[in-house]
Amino acid sequence: MFKKICEDIRNILKEKNITYAQLGTYTGLSESTIKRFMCGADDSRRVAEKIADALNFTLVYSKGVYSIEGR
Repeated sequence: MFKKICEDIRNILKEKNITYAQLGTYTGLSESTIKRFMCGADDSRRVAEKIADALNFTLVYSKGVYSIEGR
């Protein structure tokens, strides 16, 4: 469900030199929750929204597909 979003998040994290542990701190989520989401084991919209908020982009759902805006 969030495969493309995870690819985009990985690119953002790489660009900004942010680790999953740091992202966990920014989102209030555990590092293991971040890892589960990023590998596709957890497809929680709540997790996606928290990550989007922490990285200052908007999660958009349109025509059955999630994307990010404001990157």
